[in-house]
Amino acid sequence: MEKKKGFNLRSFTSFSLVISTIIMSWSGFILYVAPPGRIANWGDWKLMLFTKAEWQALHTIFSYMFFILFIIHLFFVNWKTFLNYIKSKLRSGLNRKWELSAATLVSALFFIGTLESWTPFGPVMTFGENVKQSWDKKYVSPPVAHMEEYNLMKLSEQFPGVQVEEMLKTLNDSNIIVTNKENTLKAIASDNDVTPSRIYQILTSRYQKQQVRNTGEAPSGVGRMTIKAVAEYTGKDPDELLKILRENGVDATGETTMKTVADQLGISPHDVYSTFSGNKK
Repeated sequence: MEKKKGFNLRSFTSFSLVISTIIMSWSGFILYVAPPGRIANWGDWKLMLFTKAEWQALHTIFSYMFFILFIIHLFFVNWKTFLNYIKSKLRSGLNRKWELSAATLVSALFFIGTLESWTPFGPVMTFGENVKQSWDKKYVSPPVAHMEEYNLMKLSEQFPGVQVEEMLKTLNDSNIIVTNKENTLKAIASDNDVTPSRIYQILTSRYQKQQVRNTGEAPSGVGRMTIKAVAEYTGKDPDELLKILRENGVDATGETTMKTVADQLGISPHDVYSTFSGNKK
């Protein structure tokens, strides 16, 4: 009778290294083209069944797994071979000096070229950023960047005169259960199997921002808002706001933040907002 083979650590480590390398590489590519967090975390963006946060978690965990397996492979599975190799090289010196020098030089070139955005490293990263930004045409962006991290108290600042308890009732009437008013929109959305944008949509459909539009007061977090978001917030045409900026010597797009505009003009984001709200359609 054939003797049953025991568990082989060497084979286990090799197979696991291959699997972790594939998942780590593929998740890295997905994150390379994934939309910014303000888009991915606000709506229902998924690629190959997983959200951006899930791809990030997979990439991180399998990167750690790869490192741990590398240590096991080097120091536990092949430690005798590795030690003998080190000892032989210490005695005879490196026989592959040119190869070592070439590998070091290429690695240094990639390292410095990436940091300095040399060609082709810079264009590769620029292409990835362009792909990321292109998702904005297909998915809704939040009025304020990372609004999914707002709790209801913070969100109530977007609706002057509206109390948190009233917002809770509105959500409950829409079958959105809030167990803790300190929870973020992201947590509430997760608990109810909806998106943060859906919760915000429910509230905005009930509490339109006429008060804000009439007073011209800047909303909380205005510096993080994009020009397109400000246009939506004030009920104006984005092209009209961009025209105002061009007349003031600022070249911007709908995705440019108010802080970026303010820095170019040497004023505060609130002052920029006042300029916009003071120009009627």
